[in-house]
Amino acid sequence: MEKKIKDKARCLIHDTMVMTLAVSDKDIPWSSPVYFVFHGNRFYFFSNEKSRHIKYAKNQKIISASIFQDSDQMDLIFGFQMSGKLEKISKKALYMIVVKKYVTKFNFLKQIFGPGIIENKNFFLEKFKTQLYCFNPDITFLSDNSKTTDKRSKIRLSSIA
Repeated sequence: MEKKIKDKARCLIHDTMVMTLAVSDKDIPWSSPVYFVFHGNRFYFFSNEKSRHIKYAKNQKIISASIFQDSDQMDLIFGFQMSGKLEKISKKALYMIVVKKYVTKFNFLKQIFGPGIIENKNFFLEKFKTQLYCFNPDITFLSDNSKTTDKRSKIRLSSIA
């Protein structure tokens, strides 16, 4: 992968705020936008365990997700289409690492709720009734409409992160 595309992909993973999850249950599709942070080739986000996308994902072995930059030009569409697994995170050490990255990325949280948001391991559960989840992609495609051929290619996230 050329350096320019790799840099653009790296920025997309780290700078984009919203990932869209796609799930289904009994032939009923559902998509949900979630704020995410990327860590260790996985995408972490907070959600309520009673939300439709979490309930539907529990019944699926594989779900899908996408991250795309906003564009008002078709030839500038650039992003990731992925399939993989969803898991709930309970390991305290990993949880604290991800929370720090999450609060750093979404600094408005610290501005609104103060620095204690990082130290209080139950903050998100108590304040928002949310748990930490991880989307772990098995397959990732990079879509780049600026290319004249091969606009969609299979990639390894570890090669760009």
